[in-house]
Amino acid sequence: MNKMTKKYVLKTLREEHLWKEGESSQFSIMLSQMWEFTLRKEEKMYLPHKYLLCGKKTGTHEIWERRYVSMEAAFLHVANHLNENKNIRNKYGSIQEWLLE
Repeated sequence: MNKMTKKYVLKTLREEHLWKEGESSQFSIMLSQMWEFTLRKEEKMYLPHKYLLCGKKTGTHEIWERRYVSMEAAFLHVANHLNENKNIRNKYGSIQEWLLE
């Protein structure tokens, strides 16, 4: 399984235009605990959402999934530790900020 490194994210973003419906990639990242994710290109019926991100927290029964309008948005949400609390400011405003850190 890939690790969500800057190299992996850049490579995946560069190859995004080659992805076909149903194509997916798996990666892991340490957040508060280790997570394993599958990023999948969705079918057109889900437009404007183009990607599905499914995650499982290792060693638990916790699962998580969301749809995104772009691959960048999916990676950015993971880089911001899956923050969905509007009262907590995200560390990164764009995936480029995370890549340049």
